[in-house]
Amino acid sequence: MSMPRWSLSLVAILLLSSLSVSPVTAQDSPLPGIEITCVNEENPLSLEVGSSGAQAVAICTIENPSTFNEDIEIEYDGDGLNVAGPESMSLAAGAEETIQISVSSNSVESIVYNMTVSVQVTSVQGSPDLADFLQVFLPSDETNIVAQVAEFVDLRVTSQPSSLILSSELMQAMSMSVMITNDGNVDDEVTVTLQNSATLDERNIGWNITNSGQGNTIDSEGGSATYTLRFTPNPDMEDESLSILIRVKSGFDNSESVDITLVINTTAPEESVLDLTAMNIPSWAYIAAGTLALLFVIAIIRSVSKRAKKASQNYLDEIDYEEEDDFEEDFELEDLDDDLSDLDQELDDLDNFEF
Repeated sequence: MSMPRWSLSLVAILLLSSLSVSPVTAQDSPLPGIEITCVNEENPLSLEVGSSGAQAVAICTIENPSTFNEDIEIEYDGDGLNVAGPESMSLAAGAEETIQISVSSNSVESIVYNMTVSVQVTSVQGSPDLADFLQVFLPSDETNIVAQVAEFVDLRVTSQPSSLILSSELMQAMSMSVMITNDGNVDDEVTVTLQNSATLDERNIGWNITNSGQGNTIDSEGGSATYTLRFTPNPDMEDESLSILIRVKSGFDNSESVDITLVINTTAPEESVLDLTAMNIPSWAYIAAGTLALLFVIAIIRSVSKRAKKASQNYLDEIDYEEEDDFEEDFELEDLDDDLSDLDQELDDLDNFEF
């Protein structure tokens, strides 16, 4: 049997007067109550990016500070985020319960969200005589959860071509392009380096790196830049193949880097048949050959001088145009053989010459 209305009013007056006379603790509260607190009310909850968006789990605690058992409903306002968690529960007097709320975002844009979690007492179970009266004092509470998609970089790197030929004959500089795209949600300042540049420096192969922009910063969400690597050949290169490691490194995240490999094939200059340098001939051989050539020239000059002297005498004796024929007839190989015999003698003397 329910209490008359005047009785309920009298009870309410008595309860309110008791609150004004002496303070009570939360668990001694004569009225229903509910409280909710969450971990990320001030510090943002970081949503980690995955293959299907960004996700995180928020933690909240719901407490019943009254002396009554309570039924509770929970509502969520995700502020653009997808939110899923318990929608109702029952709490005994003085009890509390921790809940987990799944938070997700289809977008990976790094913006700040302000979620709201509300709790409402829907019914109170206590003294049968006070049940109807307590429905007038059904309390509620709410709190905020700050959330943000974590900032990240995602570098995508392509190159063209994957190999080059440097020729010592052509001596023509060659270039390659490295295209970098930032698919992350934060601007990134990248660096492009040759990890084994000493391999080129040891061979005196020149190189440099330039980019298409004013700086090294690449915008987020699809921003891109192109870097050009230029290589200058050395005329003394050998025939060999060099693997050059090119590293693209993020300035925002030290753990984010991408490596690509460029193959450089170098060609040596073609060797001529008369290339004496390639034959590695010792210096003393050049001296000996020069001396022999000099003696041979001297012998020829002496032979020609003898023939010229003899021809001059004939010209004086016979002033005739036939003297020229006589000179040719007198200039026979037998006389040259005599001179060459003299040269052989002089070459024998060279055996005693020390180099």
